Amino acid sequence: MKAVIVDKASGNLLVRETEMPEPGAGEVLIKVLAAPINPSDLAGIKRVRGNTDEEPFIPGLEGAGTVIKAGRGLLPRLWLGKRVTCSPKHGSGGTWAEYIVTSAGSCFPLSDKVSDEQGSMSLVNPLTALSFLEIVKKNDHKAIINNAAASALGRMVELLCTSHGIPLINIVRSQKQADDLRNKGSKYVLNSSDPLFTFNLASLSRELNATILFDSVCGENLHLLIESLPYGSTVVIYGSLSPDEYVSISPRNLLTNDIRIKGFYLGNTSREAGMIKNMMNLLRVRQLMKGNLKITVQNRFPLEKVQTAIDTYLSNMSAGKVLLIP
Repeated sequence: MKAVIVDKASGNLLVRETEMPEPGAGEVLIKVLAAPINPSDLAGIKRVRGNTDEEPFIPGLEGAGTVIKAGRGLLPRLWLGKRVTCSPKHGSGGTWAEYIVTSAGSCFPLSDKVSDEQGSMSLVNPLTALSFLEIVKKNDHKAIINNAAASALGRMVELLCTSHGIPLINIVRSQKQADDLRNKGSKYVLNSSDPLFTFNLASLSRELNATILFDSVCGENLHLLIESLPYGSTVVIYGSLSPDEYVSISPRNLLTNDIRIKGFYLGNTSREAGMIKNMMNLLRVRQLMKGNLKITVQNRFPLEKVQTAIDTYLSNMSAGKVLLIP
Protein backbone atom coordinates (compact mmCIF):
# COMPACT_ATOMS: atom_id res chain seq x y z
CA MET A 1 0.00 0.00 0.00
CA LYS A 2 0.97 3.66 -0.31
CA ALA A 3 1.51 5.64 2.88
CA VAL A 4 2.93 8.97 4.03
CA ILE A 5 6.10 8.35 6.03
CA VAL A 6 7.94 10.83 8.24
CA ASP A 7 11.60 10.01 7.65
CA LYS A 8 13.57 10.54 10.86
CA ALA A 9 16.90 10.99 9.05
CA SER A 10 15.78 13.92 6.91
CA GLY A 11 12.55 14.97 8.60
CA ASN A 12 10.86 14.93 5.19
CA LEU A 13 7.43 13.59 4.36
CA LEU A 14 7.77 10.75 1.88
CA VAL A 15 5.11 8.69 0.09
CA ARG A 16 6.30 5.11 -0.02
CA GLU A 17 5.09 1.65 -0.84
CA THR A 18 4.91 -0.29 2.42
CA GLU A 19 3.55 -3.63 3.54
CA MET A 20 -0.18 -3.71 4.18
CA PRO A 21 -0.84 -4.50 7.85
CA GLU A 22 -2.88 -7.50 8.97
CA PRO A 23 -5.51 -7.22 11.72
CA GLY A 24 -4.93 -9.21 14.89
CA ALA A 25 -7.39 -10.17 17.59
CA GLY A 26 -9.79 -7.31 18.31
CA GLU A 27 -8.58 -5.36 15.27
CA VAL A 28 -9.90 -4.40 11.84
CA LEU A 29 -8.32 -3.49 8.49
CA ILE A 30 -9.82 -0.29 7.04
CA LYS A 31 -9.60 1.03 3.49
CA VAL A 32 -9.14 4.76 4.11
CA LEU A 33 -11.50 7.04 2.18
CA ALA A 34 -10.54 10.43 3.65
CA ALA A 35 -8.24 11.77 6.36
CA PRO A 36 -7.90 15.39 7.55
CA ILE A 37 -4.84 17.40 8.49
CA ASN A 38 -5.08 18.53 12.11
CA PRO A 39 -2.76 20.75 14.17
CA SER A 40 -2.10 17.72 16.38
CA ASP A 41 -0.81 15.84 13.31
CA LEU A 42 1.59 18.66 12.53
CA ALA A 43 2.76 18.75 16.15
CA GLY A 44 3.56 15.02 15.93
CA ILE A 45 5.51 15.51 12.72
CA LYS A 46 7.38 18.40 14.30
CA ARG A 47 8.28 16.24 17.30
CA VAL A 48 9.73 13.48 15.12
CA ARG A 49 11.72 15.94 13.04
CA GLY A 50 13.42 17.15 16.20
CA ASN A 51 14.08 13.71 17.69
CA THR A 52 16.34 11.29 15.83
CA ASP A 53 15.44 8.55 18.32
CA GLU A 54 11.93 8.38 16.91
CA GLU A 55 11.20 5.64 14.38
CA PRO A 56 9.66 6.56 10.99
CA PHE A 57 5.90 6.65 11.33
CA ILE A 58 2.68 7.21 9.39
CA PRO A 59 0.88 10.37 10.60
CA GLY A 60 -2.88 10.84 10.81
CA LEU A 61 -4.94 10.86 14.01
CA GLU A 62 -8.36 10.32 12.43
CA GLY A 63 -10.09 9.34 9.22
CA ALA A 64 -13.00 7.53 7.65
CA GLY A 65 -13.05 4.32 5.69
CA THR A 66 -14.60 0.92 5.07
CA VAL A 67 -13.75 -2.10 7.20
CA ILE A 68 -12.61 -4.77 4.71
CA LYS A 69 -11.12 -7.38 7.06
CA ALA A 70 -11.79 -8.37 10.67
CA GLY A 71 -9.55 -10.01 13.23
CA ARG A 72 -10.83 -12.35 15.92
CA GLY A 73 -13.59 -11.08 18.15
CA LEU A 74 -17.24 -10.06 18.11
CA LEU A 75 -16.73 -6.31 17.62
CA PRO A 76 -14.39 -6.64 14.61
CA ARG A 77 -16.91 -8.94 12.91
CA LEU A 78 -19.69 -6.48 13.74
CA TRP A 79 -17.86 -3.67 11.90
CA LEU A 80 -16.96 -5.79 8.83
CA GLY A 81 -18.24 -4.14 5.63
CA LYS A 82 -19.30 -0.96 7.43
CA ARG A 83 -18.13 2.62 6.93
CA VAL A 84 -16.53 3.89 10.12
CA THR A 85 -14.71 6.86 11.55
CA CYS A 86 -11.51 5.71 13.22
CA SER A 87 -8.34 6.64 15.04
CA PRO A 88 -5.08 4.65 15.16
CA LYS A 89 -3.93 2.55 18.08
CA HIS A 90 -1.35 4.25 20.31
CA GLY A 91 2.07 3.82 18.75
CA SER A 92 0.82 2.38 15.47
CA GLY A 93 0.51 3.73 11.92
CA GLY A 94 -1.95 6.55 11.25
CA THR A 95 -4.61 7.36 8.66
CA TRP A 96 -2.43 9.08 6.05
CA ALA A 97 -2.31 5.85 4.10
CA GLU A 98 -4.41 3.69 1.81
CA TYR A 99 -5.12 1.24 4.63
CA ILE A 100 -4.90 1.21 8.41
CA VAL A 101 -5.19 -1.49 11.06
CA THR A 102 -6.64 -0.33 14.35
CA SER A 103 -8.57 -1.59 17.33
CA ALA A 104 -12.26 -2.21 16.65
CA GLY A 105 -12.89 -0.19 19.82
CA SER A 106 -11.31 2.83 18.10
CA CYS A 107 -13.95 2.75 15.35
CA PHE A 108 -17.48 4.13 15.25
CA PRO A 109 -20.01 3.42 12.48
CA LEU A 110 -21.08 6.32 10.28
CA SER A 111 -24.67 7.10 9.44
CA ASP A 112 -25.67 7.07 5.77
CA LYS A 113 -26.43 10.78 6.21
CA VAL A 114 -22.79 11.54 7.06
CA SER A 115 -20.38 11.81 4.11
CA ASP A 116 -16.92 10.24 4.02
CA GLU A 117 -15.40 13.70 4.35
CA GLN A 118 -17.49 14.86 7.31
CA GLY A 119 -17.07 11.45 8.94
CA SER A 120 -13.30 11.65 8.65
CA MET A 121 -13.33 14.79 10.83
CA SER A 122 -15.75 13.56 13.46
CA LEU A 123 -13.30 12.50 16.16
CA VAL A 124 -10.42 14.82 17.04
CA ASN A 125 -12.05 18.25 16.95
CA PRO A 126 -15.53 17.32 18.23
CA LEU A 127 -14.15 15.18 21.06
CA THR A 128 -11.65 17.91 21.96
CA ALA A 129 -14.44 20.49 22.11
CA LEU A 130 -16.52 18.18 24.33
CA SER A 131 -13.48 17.63 26.57
CA PHE A 132 -13.02 21.38 26.91
CA LEU A 133 -16.64 21.72 27.95
CA GLU A 134 -16.17 19.02 30.60
CA ILE A 135 -13.09 20.79 31.96
CA VAL A 136 -15.01 24.08 32.18
CA LYS A 137 -17.98 22.51 33.98
CA LYS A 138 -15.89 20.38 36.33
CA ASN A 139 -13.90 23.40 37.51
CA ASP A 140 -16.87 25.79 37.57
CA HIS A 141 -15.46 28.34 35.11
CA LYS A 142 -18.02 30.97 34.19
CA ALA A 143 -16.58 32.01 30.81
CA ILE A 144 -13.90 30.86 28.36
CA ILE A 145 -11.11 32.43 26.31
CA ASN A 146 -10.07 30.55 23.16
CA ASN A 147 -6.99 31.47 21.13
CA ALA A 148 -6.86 30.78 17.36
CA ALA A 149 -10.66 30.78 17.47
CA ALA A 150 -11.23 31.00 13.71
CA SER A 151 -10.31 27.32 13.32
CA ALA A 152 -12.76 24.46 12.85
CA LEU A 153 -12.25 23.52 16.49
CA GLY A 154 -12.92 27.11 17.51
CA ARG A 155 -16.29 27.02 15.76
CA MET A 156 -17.20 23.79 17.55
CA VAL A 157 -16.24 25.28 20.90
CA GLU A 158 -18.49 28.26 20.19
CA LEU A 159 -21.36 25.99 19.16
CA LEU A 160 -21.14 24.11 22.46
CA CYS A 161 -20.72 27.29 24.52
CA THR A 162 -23.79 28.83 22.89
CA SER A 163 -25.89 25.74 23.55
CA HIS A 164 -24.81 25.71 27.22
CA GLY A 165 -25.02 29.46 27.79
CA ILE A 166 -21.30 29.91 28.46
CA PRO A 167 -19.76 33.24 27.32
CA LEU A 168 -16.78 32.75 24.98
CA ILE A 169 -14.07 35.27 24.12
CA ASN A 170 -12.68 34.44 20.67
CA ILE A 171 -9.12 35.55 19.92
CA VAL A 172 -8.10 35.78 16.25
CA ARG A 173 -5.06 37.25 14.54
CA SER A 174 -6.54 39.54 11.87
CA GLN A 175 -9.33 42.03 11.41
CA LYS A 176 -10.76 39.94 8.56
CA GLN A 177 -11.10 36.93 10.84
CA ALA A 178 -12.68 39.13 13.51
CA ASP A 179 -15.21 40.51 11.03
CA ASP A 180 -15.98 37.02 9.73
CA LEU A 181 -16.73 35.70 13.22
CA ARG A 182 -18.90 38.67 14.09
CA ASN A 183 -20.82 38.18 10.84
CA LYS A 184 -21.41 34.57 11.87
CA GLY A 185 -22.87 35.67 15.18
CA SER A 186 -19.92 35.62 17.59
CA LYS A 187 -20.53 38.12 20.38
CA TYR A 188 -17.04 38.52 21.84
CA VAL A 189 -14.17 38.70 19.35
CA LEU A 190 -10.72 40.23 19.90
CA ASN A 191 -8.01 40.80 17.28
CA SER A 192 -4.56 40.01 18.70
CA SER A 193 -2.93 42.40 16.20
CA ASP A 194 -4.91 45.35 17.61
CA PRO A 195 -2.66 47.73 19.64
CA LEU A 196 -5.28 47.70 22.41
CA PHE A 197 -5.62 43.91 22.44
CA THR A 198 -4.17 43.18 25.89
CA PHE A 199 -6.13 46.05 27.47
CA ASN A 200 -9.35 44.84 25.85
CA LEU A 201 -8.68 41.23 26.84
CA ALA A 202 -7.99 42.18 30.46
CA SER A 203 -11.15 44.29 30.65
CA LEU A 204 -13.43 41.75 28.97
CA SER A 205 -12.07 38.72 30.82
CA ARG A 206 -12.68 40.44 34.15
CA GLU A 207 -16.13 41.61 33.11
CA LEU A 208 -17.16 38.07 32.10
CA ASN A 209 -15.07 36.32 34.77
CA ALA A 210 -13.34 34.31 32.04
CA THR A 211 -10.88 32.29 34.09
CA ILE A 212 -9.78 29.62 31.62
CA LEU A 213 -7.74 30.10 28.44
CA PHE A 214 -7.42 27.37 25.80
CA ASP A 215 -4.33 28.02 23.67
CA SER A 216 -3.21 26.05 20.61
CA VAL A 217 -0.54 28.55 19.54
CA CYS A 218 1.85 28.65 22.52
CA GLY A 219 3.88 31.45 20.96
CA GLU A 220 5.80 34.49 22.07
CA ASN A 221 2.58 36.34 22.96
CA LEU A 222 1.55 33.77 25.57
CA HIS A 223 3.00 35.89 28.37
CA LEU A 224 0.78 38.82 27.29
CA LEU A 225 -2.29 36.58 27.39
CA ILE A 226 -1.38 35.33 30.86
CA GLU A 227 -0.83 38.86 32.15
CA SER A 228 -4.35 39.76 31.00
CA LEU A 229 -6.11 36.94 32.87
CA PRO A 230 -8.13 37.38 36.07
CA TYR A 231 -6.74 36.13 39.39
CA GLY A 232 -6.85 32.35 39.79
CA SER A 233 -7.12 31.58 36.07
CA THR A 234 -6.04 28.39 34.31
CA VAL A 235 -4.19 28.14 30.98
CA VAL A 236 -4.72 24.92 29.01
CA ILE A 237 -2.16 24.42 26.22
CA TYR A 238 -3.40 21.94 23.61
CA GLY A 239 -1.15 22.73 20.64
CA SER A 240 2.03 24.42 19.49
CA LEU A 241 1.23 26.04 16.14
CA SER A 242 3.89 28.67 16.76
CA PRO A 243 7.35 27.90 15.35
CA ASP A 244 8.80 28.91 18.73
CA GLU A 245 10.35 25.94 20.52
CA TYR A 246 10.29 27.73 23.87
CA VAL A 247 8.31 30.64 25.27
CA SER A 248 9.09 33.02 28.14
CA ILE A 249 6.62 33.50 31.00
CA SER A 250 7.07 35.71 34.05
CA PRO A 251 7.04 33.54 37.19
CA ARG A 252 6.09 36.61 39.22
CA ASN A 253 2.82 36.86 37.31
CA LEU A 254 2.07 33.19 37.91
CA LEU A 255 2.73 33.55 41.62
CA THR A 256 0.97 36.82 42.36
CA ASN A 257 -2.10 36.04 40.25
CA ASP A 258 -2.25 32.32 41.10
CA ILE A 259 -2.15 31.26 37.43
CA ARG A 260 -2.06 27.54 36.66
CA ILE A 261 -0.72 26.10 33.39
CA LYS A 262 -1.54 22.59 32.21
CA GLY A 263 -1.37 20.58 29.02
CA PHE A 264 -4.14 18.77 27.15
CA TYR A 265 -3.70 15.82 24.78
CA LEU A 266 -6.84 14.10 23.52
CA GLY A 267 -5.16 10.68 23.36
CA ASN A 268 -4.40 10.78 27.08
CA THR A 269 -7.90 11.98 27.89
CA SER A 270 -9.49 9.21 25.82
CA ARG A 271 -7.35 6.50 27.42
CA GLU A 272 -8.26 7.76 30.90
CA ALA A 273 -11.96 7.99 30.03
CA GLY A 274 -12.27 4.35 28.94
CA MET A 275 -14.37 2.76 26.23
CA ILE A 276 -17.82 3.40 27.75
CA LYS A 277 -17.23 7.13 28.26
CA ASN A 278 -15.69 7.42 24.80
CA MET A 279 -18.67 5.70 23.20
CA MET A 280 -21.02 8.07 25.04
CA ASN A 281 -19.04 11.06 23.75
CA LEU A 282 -19.09 9.65 20.22
CA LEU A 283 -22.87 9.35 20.46
CA ARG A 284 -22.97 13.02 21.41
CA VAL A 285 -20.80 13.81 18.38
CA ARG A 286 -23.21 11.87 16.16
CA GLN A 287 -26.10 13.99 17.43
CA LEU A 288 -24.12 17.18 16.86
CA MET A 289 -23.30 16.14 13.29
CA LYS A 290 -26.99 15.72 12.57
CA GLY A 291 -27.49 19.37 13.50
CA ASN A 292 -25.25 22.41 13.11
CA LEU A 293 -21.87 20.69 13.27
CA LYS A 294 -20.73 20.84 9.65
CA ILE A 295 -17.03 21.36 9.01
CA THR A 296 -15.92 23.40 6.00
CA VAL A 297 -13.46 21.71 3.63
CA GLN A 298 -11.27 24.10 1.65
CA ASN A 299 -9.36 21.56 -0.46
CA ARG A 300 -8.53 17.91 -1.10
CA PHE A 301 -5.24 16.30 -2.17
CA PRO A 302 -3.95 12.79 -2.95
CA LEU A 303 -1.30 11.29 -0.67
CA GLU A 304 1.42 12.13 -3.21
CA LYS A 305 0.78 15.86 -2.64
CA VAL A 306 0.85 15.73 1.16
CA GLN A 307 3.36 18.61 1.48
CA THR A 308 1.22 20.82 -0.78
CA ALA A 309 -1.77 19.89 1.36
CA ILE A 310 0.02 20.90 4.57
CA ASP A 311 1.24 24.17 3.03
CA THR A 312 -2.31 24.95 1.88
CA TYR A 313 -3.69 24.27 5.36
CA LEU A 314 -1.04 26.35 7.13
CA SER A 315 -1.46 29.29 4.74
CA ASN A 316 -5.11 29.77 5.75
CA MET A 317 -6.31 27.50 8.52
CA SER A 318 -9.49 29.53 9.06
CA ALA A 319 -10.64 28.75 5.47
CA GLY A 320 -11.46 25.19 6.49
CA LYS A 321 -9.98 21.74 6.66
CA VAL A 322 -7.67 20.16 4.09
CA LEU A 323 -8.21 16.47 3.40
CA LEU A 324 -6.01 13.70 2.08
CA ILE A 325 -7.92 11.36 -0.25
CA PRO A 326 -5.94 8.13 -0.83
